Parts: sequence; structure tokens; C-alpha cells
Amino acid sequence: MPPRTPQDENKPPVDGQPDGADSAETLKARIAELEAELAKSAAAKDLAEEESARLSAQAQSAIFTTGVVERPAGKADDGTDLWWYRIDLSPSGGTEIKINGFPYYHGQTYKLTTDLLRSIKEIVARTWDHENNIMGANENLFRRAQEKVLRGGDRRS
Repeated sequence: MPPRTPQDENKPPVDGQPDGADSAETLKARIAELEAELAKSAAAKDLAEEESARLSAQAQSAIFTTGVVERPAGKADDGTDLWWYRIDLSPSGGTEIKINGFPYYHGQTYKLTTDLLRSIKEIVARTWDHENNIMGANENLFRRAQEKVLRGGDRRS
């Protein structure tokens, strides 16, 4: 209904309907349309909230697991567990690990069974241990140094 100014006369409605008024069927149809839109927007809101919660949990998980390089990947057809694992070899470890003729390259992510994951993690750990040994990492950092000197038979002060 268009707005009226105080100067407009108060005219009787035409056809028994006030200006701009719709029939009851038209109003019921409009109500049904609005209820359908409301249901659709409520479903979209639920999806958006679920996606927001998932992304929030994923972001929080990433904060607390930045050093973790393995993640569960589900189960294989035979029921064994599968894992995603990113191979991080030491600088002296080469570019790949070869198991049964298949190369697993440094920096790549692979889906592995539990047994293969254990083997690869052991090899990766050994490359890092080797790196620490050859680069002179001090394993006894807090141990008090001993003064060991080889001397001749007589001891001079």
C-alpha cells in the first residue's frame, strides 16, 4: 500500500478491498514461499556452521600438531590401518629411502601401512642420528667436563 499524506482524502475502497491489499489466496501463497525460503536459509545456516566448526577444529589442530608428520588415513580393504606420512630426511640422509625397490622421496607424503610406516620412521630417525653424530652434536650437553690428559710416568706439578 502506498504511503498517504495528510492531504489525501479518505476514499472508500474499490471492489471492497483496501488500496494495495491482496486476496487471501495470494497472501497464503506468499506465506508458503517465505516459509520455504526460511527453511532453505536455515539449512544453509546449519551447513555454514558445520563448515565453520570443521575449519576451526582443523586450524586448532594445525596449531598444536605442526611438528607431527603422520596422520591417520583410514583403513585398507583388508582392515589394516593406513597413515599419511611426510618423509623428512636429514641433510646427510640422501634424497630417498628405497624399500622393496620403491623409492620414497624426501619431502613427499605417502599413504603407508602401519608396518611400512614403522620401518620408514626408523630409517628416518637413524638418518637424523647419523647427522647428529657426524656434525658433532653434543649428546652430553649438561654433563660436567672431565679433564683427561695422558701423561708420562712422572707427574710434574
